Amino acid sequence: MCFRPAAAAVPTKCPNCGALNPPIAKTCLKCKTDLTELNTPAEEKKQEEE
Repeated sequence: MCFRPAAAAVPTKCPNCGALNPPIAKTCLKCKTDLTELNTPAEEKKQEEE
């Protein structure tokens, strides 16, 4: 059995080159673009928009 949340397995797509990166990646593995803003939880993004 796997006890990881479903979101843990979702790869992060780089906005610069389109490469798929592990969800824990801080920079794109291909082009080194910063991915930290993309990895913020959805709840924090909602608070920022308000």
